[in-house]
Amino acid sequence: MQRKLLTFFGFIELILLFGCAQPKLAITKHTEQFYTVNGNQGKDSLMQAFLSSYKKGVDTIMQEILVYSDVPLTKAQPECTMGNLIADAQLVSAKKVDSSVTVSVVNYGGVRINFLAAGAITRGLVYEIMPFENKIAIVSLSGLQIQTMCDQIALRKGWPIAGMSFQIKDKKAVHILINGQPINDSYMYKIAINDYVARGGDNFEFMQKSSKRFTDMLIRDAIIEYLVDINQQHKVYHPELENRISYAE
Repeated sequence: MQRKLLTFFGFIELILLFGCAQPKLAITKHTEQFYTVNGNQGKDSLMQAFLSSYKKGVDTIMQEILVYSDVPLTKAQPECTMGNLIADAQLVSAKKVDSSVTVSVVNYGGVRINFLAAGAITRGLVYEIMPFENKIAIVSLSGLQIQTMCDQIALRKGWPIAGMSFQIKDKKAVHILINGQPINDSYMYKIAINDYVARGGDNFEFMQKSSKRFTDMLIRDAIIEYLVDINQQHKVYHPELENRISYAE
């Protein structure tokens, strides 16, 4: 009986608690105050002098010519020369870490400029192309997961890739080839991709549970090394479109 009475009085207490709850508070009045910033104070000569030596050094580094390109680099879909450069550089760098990496994928939104004229490619221009601090990740995916990845890329009208090709039909990926061979659904492939997407970014959640290895190589540095190597071979950079991604007829 005592337990029943306690339960009953507890129930009454809850009713009184919620029934007597304080009304919600709301903002009824807001006053804005604006401040005028005087921009005519002149330059700080001491600060200018302090920064000038650093600026000169940075400018010298950024103006370093890595290689010459004999054709323009462009950003476009489903395939582009600028994207092929990044995907190729990323693949070469990843293979130095793990020789079994066969595919490279670059998210299209990570490429930040649309056009680069033929001529000198400087270190500074590479920073403009790839300004982010993303690093290369190596992810293991089954053939079925490769299909899922390619379908996602097809839905986005194409991303830069290397070591692989496919066609887009009805917003799906068809005729997927890796090193010229059809994908095997049960085989595990290693791909190079940036660490952001490897963690599931850009709606690639299916990669979150995949086996992966994060490297210390910045994608930007991989591009620089790739171009420097071409220059050291006394070659100009000559990017071409190779039907890595195309639309099915």
